[in-house]
Amino acid sequence: MNTFGIARWARGAIVAASATLVLGAQAQIIDFSGTRGAGVNQTDVLLENLRLLVPVANPQQPGTTTTVESNYNILFRFDPATLHLVPVGLQQTGGSGAVQCATAQVTVFDALRGANLPLANASVTLGTRSATTNAQGVASFTGLAQGFFTVTTTAPNYSPANQTVLLNCAAPNQVAVALSPASGSAGGLAAGQFRTILTWGENPRDLDSHLTGPAASGNARWHVYFASKNAGDMCALDVDDISSYGPETVTCPPTASTANAGAGTLRPGVYRYSVHHYAGSGTLGTSNANVRLELSNGQAYTFTPPAAPYTGANNVWTVYELTVLADGAVSVAPVNSVMANVSSGSVARELPIAEGTGLGQAESPSTFRNLAK
Repeated sequence: MNTFGIARWARGAIVAASATLVLGAQAQIIDFSGTRGAGVNQTDVLLENLRLLVPVANPQQPGTTTTVESNYNILFRFDPATLHLVPVGLQQTGGSGAVQCATAQVTVFDALRGANLPLANASVTLGTRSATTNAQGVASFTGLAQGFFTVTTTAPNYSPANQTVLLNCAAPNQVAVALSPASGSAGGLAAGQFRTILTWGENPRDLDSHLTGPAASGNARWHVYFASKNAGDMCALDVDDISSYGPETVTCPPTASTANAGAGTLRPGVYRYSVHHYAGSGTLGTSNANVRLELSNGQAYTFTPPAAPYTGANNVWTVYELTVLADGAVSVAPVNSVMANVSSGSVARELPIAEGTGLGQAESPSTFRNLAK
């Protein structure tokens, strides 16, 4: 069992009603009925909305008790040596003593049209709170605790999405979510397609999507990015964003061919996706970046940047490898590695990848040299 599998498992519902913990003469109840799990990254799992119910003496009616409720989120880290989830952090999100000083604005976009189509009337759930987006696609929240929370977003005629976000009280938290159309005629995924959606925060202002894949002849590879949006005829950059938040969306085979896409249309080989910090303050590590890989069977993978030394701009985060076999079968391997000080500024193609040597490798630095924009 790998850490990525654990993180994906934890995004499902946690099935438990309640547990009773007896301390002294008083019974304290731990209620799991509204609890859910979420994969924060490839090593951490978030357990949200654990309710602690504590009976206390009722001063208004001597001899009776009343119940005081507190709410908590618990962060776990997967230990590959023991195959256990080890608790590493506890945050109180509600009840007496909770510090609720964070605010958040969640903006919801169409993944294929980006800022040109914010989605009104989308439903956004952040932790245990819910709101509906306005005409500008924004759902606003106040009185939140600091820490990790799950954001669940749904909208009519769109596929739902889940991602995690780290909130703090220093400034309003800006969160971007992009949803894929559910209908094939509107750009939804058909059999044989996959889509990658990148969103991030205000800073850095410009993160770029890069996807490389197998060319038609030999071991040569094509490269889809902002200056070559349809390279290789296998994938295309639907949206390019240079002014914060995103989305940047890549679809394989291209969205324009959705009506004709079918099983086996993807060329066998390794497809490798990376994110390049092209411009702007901050780092990939502080960007609140979220990458969602969607497959046509409804399966989705979510990735966030690893904890790594970042050196400002020119960092590259290689996110995943997707391998297509000759029979059309698809497998996904998380890479989640960072290269620092990769120069940017006509593209030098990466070295060929021999068959069977992908297996979660970082992208070649040559892919990101001399990028003109």
